[in-house]
Amino acid sequence: MDDAEKSRMRSEILQEVGALLREQLAADEWGRVLVEVVLDGAEPVVAGIDVEDIVGDEARVDAVFGDESARALLPVLAKATQALCELEEVDLDDVRGGTFIRQRAGGFAWLPGLVHLPSAPLEAEWDALSAKLEAKNAALEARFGLGEHDRYDVDLEKQTLVFSKEGQPRVVARAILIATFSHASRAWAWGGYNKNLPASVREASAALADAVPERDIWEVSTPLFPTDAATAWVLGALVCDRAGGEGVYRTPTEGGRAYLLLRDVREA
Repeated sequence: MDDAEKSRMRSEILQEVGALLREQLAADEWGRVLVEVVLDGAEPVVAGIDVEDIVGDEARVDAVFGDESARALLPVLAKATQALCELEEVDLDDVRGGTFIRQRAGGFAWLPGLVHLPSAPLEAEWDALSAKLEAKNAALEARFGLGEHDRYDVDLEKQTLVFSKEGQPRVVARAILIATFSHASRAWAWGGYNKNLPASVREASAALADAVPERDIWEVSTPLFPTDAATAWVLGALVCDRAGGEGVYRTPTEGGRAYLLLRDVREA
């Protein structure tokens, strides 16, 4: 199945489910619903539902989700979540469900995993943080042409990132792991909590998270949580801003990506 066919099928599923959410679960009163789905044998079953970002009548939301008629929708939501996981090429067992998000422009989006609403302070700075990081990375690219090199080598214990061209190191940087993002579980994991990493790498990573003074950003104090790629990038931007980094480099790993804070970028 090619990408165009997947996109068409995803749109059809969301259109059908979205209509049911509006008609029977008061979707215009809330922003997102997290649907936990488990497999009972081969059959997907809804194990729990959380509603977030209530923007309308909370009493009505409580009433419709507590009504017996809502139970009739659970098999539909379970099968839709399973189908969307397959289209996204993620394992239902890994992500444990999906999140339906009502869009302001109309319609619904969907994310694999139980993705909670971003914290208010992070959401308030979202655009500004993204713009700052884009400007920093653009400045590095303009000066050093990082994307033009043949290869790069990372040593997290030595905190080095070396860009080479034609077999010769051309640019070096101090690189500290911020976190990793898993494609399978769609989860962000702060490096400071990763027990599979050497102690020195964990300590350096933890120091970056500690540089974020805002304790009301729940994402910073949560070791591991489901999210999406856009939020992962903004979290990297937040750390870069608070820790005074020169940029963030996102590098592929086995099963995901690692987010590295760059400092002291210079020619080799």
